[in-house]
Amino acid sequence: MSDVQGRIVGNSVLELAFRCPHDAEVCVGDLLVAEGEGSVPLLMRVTDVRFGLEGEPELAARMAGRMMALEEEGRWDPAGFWDQKTRLYRVGIAVPLGYVKGGRFRKAKTLPAHFARVRRASEEDYAFLAEDMGDVEVGYLRSGETTVEFPVGIKGDVSFPYHVGVFATTGMGKSNLMRVLAASVMTTGRYGLLIVDPHGEYHDGGGRAKQMGLRHHPLAERNLRVYSTRSLKGPHSKLQISAHEIEIADLKQLFEFSGPQGELLDAARWRYGNGWLAQVHDKTAAEIHQDIPHFHEGTVSVVKRRIERLFRTGLVHRDEKVTVSCGIVSELHAGKVVLVDSGGLSDKEELLVTSVLARAVFDANKAAFGEPAFDKLPPVLITLEEAQRVLGKASGANVFASICREGRKFKTGLCAITQQPKLVDRECLSQFNTLFIMGLADKQDRETLKDSAKQDVASLENEIQTLMPGEVLITSPYAPFAIPAQVHLYEDYVERLSKSARVAEVAAPVRVAPGEDFY
Repeated sequence: MSDVQGRIVGNSVLELAFRCPHDAEVCVGDLLVAEGEGSVPLLMRVTDVRFGLEGEPELAARMAGRMMALEEEGRWDPAGFWDQKTRLYRVGIAVPLGYVKGGRFRKAKTLPAHFARVRRASEEDYAFLAEDMGDVEVGYLRSGETTVEFPVGIKGDVSFPYHVGVFATTGMGKSNLMRVLAASVMTTGRYGLLIVDPHGEYHDGGGRAKQMGLRHHPLAERNLRVYSTRSLKGPHSKLQISAHEIEIADLKQLFEFSGPQGELLDAARWRYGNGWLAQVHDKTAAEIHQDIPHFHEGTVSVVKRRIERLFRTGLVHRDEKVTVSCGIVSELHAGKVVLVDSGGLSDKEELLVTSVLARAVFDANKAAFGEPAFDKLPPVLITLEEAQRVLGKASGANVFASICREGRKFKTGLCAITQQPKLVDRECLSQFNTLFIMGLADKQDRETLKDSAKQDVASLENEIQTLMPGEVLITSPYAPFAIPAQVHLYEDYVERLSKSARVAEVAAPVRVAPGEDFY
């Protein structure tokens, strides 16, 4: 694409206007540079594009009417349109981003020269971003509708403990983004990533033709561990958790309990100890009422029926040793990606698994805090699909809200994925330092993110509304502005990683003895 060849014509330090030819290809989101004699090149971002026409205010409407009349008479000749190269033009509205001086990026505090020339940004203009892009790659830099082969990513060591948000409506590419994020984590081997997949699409791409999953990553044998309640292709372990790991707070996320029912749960926990959940399941309602006599039999029966539902699928066991939590924590601490495929579970069971595993990670990291080994632990990121379910305004003191508020101290972060950020508690949302903003149709959702993003994205309303699938804005405290990116298509990214010399050196074969379980 050719240079814009425009000129700055006015406005202010916070908003610049430039004129360019009527046929110039200028798009919302374009990264441009304004430079004049004696001034430092100023990087700016297009936020709006308008038509311009020299002449009195009503001239454009009169000309349009004249053109329609000529068309109706069959006498319209576009070649004869008057002086369009000079009379017609476009006006670009742009936000000044800043300039590089002395090797450092600085915010714009003054105006460029009068009639400064406007051109497209080159690789040299945004080379300063390289040190801010981090080691977890997600895509390439995007300028409007143009993708530039400049890797864009986030810093895992500072992004993961301080929480990550992924916000987009259906069809905007959240799943592809998460697969790419997991692929990058697998490649680095420096971080733990726990993914609970309720849709069964991350492991093998959802079974659709030509789609790949995490198991196709060249380092999957070394850096991926898979757990599932259903049979999957490739190595995986059975997903099981112990009733001894389930807390009352977990149950309250799954079911609505009345006041007396909640008190009964507390009483059962006190009466039966660590094995209270299995005891409530195994005993009859009459036996429970005899042991805890201060509650109505109907209250006991309701609580018992709800607990019995947890044991029906075989996911929950009575034996405190029958669990995968300890193994998963160890694998995360070894810098692995742990995929929990919960595609065969109900919504409540999937939420229960996520809650139990999140608590296991959080508690293990808190227990290690202050010990010499804590410094060597990698940051761990826990994905949370439909995050508004447990981070809503009534989230209270569940484990996810606790991780939001305290997780950074213990190297434990959340990756909240939701289509409706407006439903997430504002206090929790304020804790998310890195945001991936994809297409959002709802204005209230966009307003919510404007208030929460670590960069000012208020001027990017048009760009957010016009984002196409796979396009994203990344905001974080260490980036100088919201970074526009085109997320890699996962299949292309995996193919590129497979050809990478760096990955080939690491991907030495892992040998398993005949008949031995992979894990």
